[in-house]
Amino acid sequence: MLAFAAVIVTFGITTAVVLLYLNNFGVEIGVIKTGYLPLALGSKDFASRQEDLRSYLAEDFREEASTRNAARTLARYRRERDKTLRETFAVLRSMSEVPERHQRRLAEASTQITALSDTIDQTARDYALLLVAPPIGANPDKDSLARAAADAALVKLVDQEKITSGRAGKLAEYLKSLVTKSASNLEDNERSLRLYTLAWAGGAIVLGILLSVWASLALRPLRRLRDAAVQIAAGDYGNRIEERGPKEVVDLAREFNAMGRAVQDRERELVRSERLVAVGKMAQLITHEVRNPLSSIGLNTELLEEELAQLPASTEAKELCAAINREIDRLTEITEDYLQMGRLPKPKLQAEAVAPVVTALVDFVREDLLQRGVAMTLTVEPSLHTNASIDSGQLRQCVLNLVRNAADAVAGQADACVDVRVCTKGQVVEITVHDNGPGIPLADQTRVFDPFFSTKQGGSGLGLALTQQIVRDHGGSLHVNPAPGGATFVIRLPLLASE
Repeated sequence: MLAFAAVIVTFGITTAVVLLYLNNFGVEIGVIKTGYLPLALGSKDFASRQEDLRSYLAEDFREEASTRNAARTLARYRRERDKTLRETFAVLRSMSEVPERHQRRLAEASTQITALSDTIDQTARDYALLLVAPPIGANPDKDSLARAAADAALVKLVDQEKITSGRAGKLAEYLKSLVTKSASNLEDNERSLRLYTLAWAGGAIVLGILLSVWASLALRPLRRLRDAAVQIAAGDYGNRIEERGPKEVVDLAREFNAMGRAVQDRERELVRSERLVAVGKMAQLITHEVRNPLSSIGLNTELLEEELAQLPASTEAKELCAAINREIDRLTEITEDYLQMGRLPKPKLQAEAVAPVVTALVDFVREDLLQRGVAMTLTVEPSLHTNASIDSGQLRQCVLNLVRNAADAVAGQADACVDVRVCTKGQVVEITVHDNGPGIPLADQTRVFDPFFSTKQGGSGLGLALTQQIVRDHGGSLHVNPAPGGATFVIRLPLLASE
């Protein structure tokens, strides 16, 4: 009886301890899912926005062409930076009901965020002084007292934003360490639970075996989540985990994977944008040095052709001059592409119907394509509401680029055809350009929008990159659809609410 009673007592105590640790698992998972992960992600986003603002003040502000552009760009950087800080602080305030062991960590994070907010508020006066007479190249008021005050404010702001960037980085690192600590707590709880599970098995063999099997099955997904939390905290956002196990684990696994995909896409897009900016600046410098000599060479070649026209038996020389002029025209076109990438204007958006813009473009280029042996069709959904916020000139240029690429792909085919289609899907208007050419290899479909990547002989590799950038500036998207028997490019733009 005593032995049986001891087994029962041991079983009861062990059961209570096991239930306690299982409750701790749920609490830790909840804190990670609803608190630490959003905080870590938000702080990293804030640090990135803060660094963008600091970099703009230190490197690009003085190069702005106008006071209006400078004020608008500066306001956008500050607005995005402040928005991410407010969102991060809102997440922190929502974590009021957390275990006591987390309160001290959250209090430290709250102190850091509050200090950052106070520091940002203190810069408001300097920004106001800066925008009175911004020290930019286009500002004619270079010797005024306001200009001197703005210049001093800019120097001060650069120093202050540098300090703020450092604090934002420390906050991101601190919140990242909280995710790592929570993952370590999961690991510690796992070890303790294993020990009590073994003790339970010793006190009640049958129930212990069943519980051990259950615990083993329950802990397996937790190890995956623990490892994923550590890898995400270390910056490996490409890691994915299987979404199986208990409901809480499946929900958290789904959040892990969604967060990883979102951050990975954001970082990829950030790298691509920075690359485009860097290449654009470089291209402007190089193109500036190349255009003038090209113009001189072209002019001299034309003069030489006129001289050769007066000489007998100069056919070969004339052909050489014509070849030189063709190469000059090709190089001039490439330099214009480079310049366009470096000085791409922001779209002037206004409410306008998409279908008429596309229809007018197709009517304009149809005859040109017929002369090249390429048939062209246009399909517009009847009674279509396609009002969107667009810059009709830039949208026309985007569709023209896609149509010309499609025509180049099918040129020379007996049944060459380019099909343009306009339709709506939900709250989005789609412009589809399809050709019946050889198509794009699957390995190249993820690279066609990269600058300087081209599948055409002699192509600059900038057309699709510029087209995608214009579409994104309109708040839309451009992608290539894998399709048999040709290539299909789709522009998606958000529709305006119908009146």
